[in-house]
Amino acid sequence: MKGGKIFVGLLAFVFLLSHLSDGLAQNFPTKPIRVIVPFSAGGSNDLIARALQKPLGKELKGTVIVEDIPAGTTKLGTLEVMKAEPDGHTLLFASHGALMGYFYSGTYDSKVWEKLTIIAQSGDMPYGFFEVRADSPFKTWADLVSFAKKNPGKLTCGGPGAGGVMNLNVIETAKAAGIEVKYVPFAGGGPSGTALLGGHVDYRVCLPPEAYPNIKAGKTRGLAVSYGKRLPEMPEVPTFKELGLMDVIPPISYDFWGPPNLPPNLVNQISRAVENAVKDRQYLDFCKRMVYQPVFKDAKMLKEDIKFFEEKVGPKLEATFPKR
Repeated sequence: MKGGKIFVGLLAFVFLLSHLSDGLAQNFPTKPIRVIVPFSAGGSNDLIARALQKPLGKELKGTVIVEDIPAGTTKLGTLEVMKAEPDGHTLLFASHGALMGYFYSGTYDSKVWEKLTIIAQSGDMPYGFFEVRADSPFKTWADLVSFAKKNPGKLTCGGPGAGGVMNLNVIETAKAAGIEVKYVPFAGGGPSGTALLGGHVDYRVCLPPEAYPNIKAGKTRGLAVSYGKRLPEMPEVPTFKELGLMDVIPPISYDFWGPPNLPPNLVNQISRAVENAVKDRQYLDFCKRMVYQPVFKDAKMLKEDIKFFEEKVGPKLEATFPKR
């Protein structure tokens, strides 16, 4: 009899929690929703978050405010969300690739992505795009490989910073092609693009939006893209897979996260809102201009991507680039 009373009591407790969670979802939002971007204003994370600001607010029937907190190489903004109340009114907008700085940059001393609540992905883009000048003798990736094999140690590739995912892409694709490449680090996509146009490097690795304007202007040409299919904006550029190269780094995704212990009902409500928001016509037009693919994934699908990054890419980054 005593055991039966305990069991009934537990059922009542679970029932109460369920209804409390339902109540949270039904009453949400009760105030403006802060979407914290742990990067500087004007960058891709900031621009995408702001493009989603209105459609997401419309879906959630509330006000969405985008706030940039770039200090600490994503750490400060992320920690702001970590300590927030799990009521859905404070969210993080950042790629899980950025949080994986744990593996190579020393930005995080713990696996912060395991503590945050993953909600949904709003889209992605290739984390590797190879580009040459329009007047380069390398018309194709095969031309570049042929030159490198005939001239060992002379091929140079510009990219953003020493270490990290872009650098790893260059190292691994060179290894797969059996060639030697000297990686030349720059402060970011802008400086590496200037160096390419100035003829200071033979090719560069970048994000597609960084290459697209010069390609449209006829100043540069794409050689290869690290993605599952050719980009609709640049269908002439073959994928790594087509060229016999393995995709080292999965696409960079732009994800919504919540504080630890965000109730499942709120996760589902915000996820559904993101799913509908990425279908907004103005947002889709923005994505086309950004060469950004509006690929939605819910928490379950995104967790698989994170698991792949953690198990396959993370250790490779850690081994190649010792933490600074």
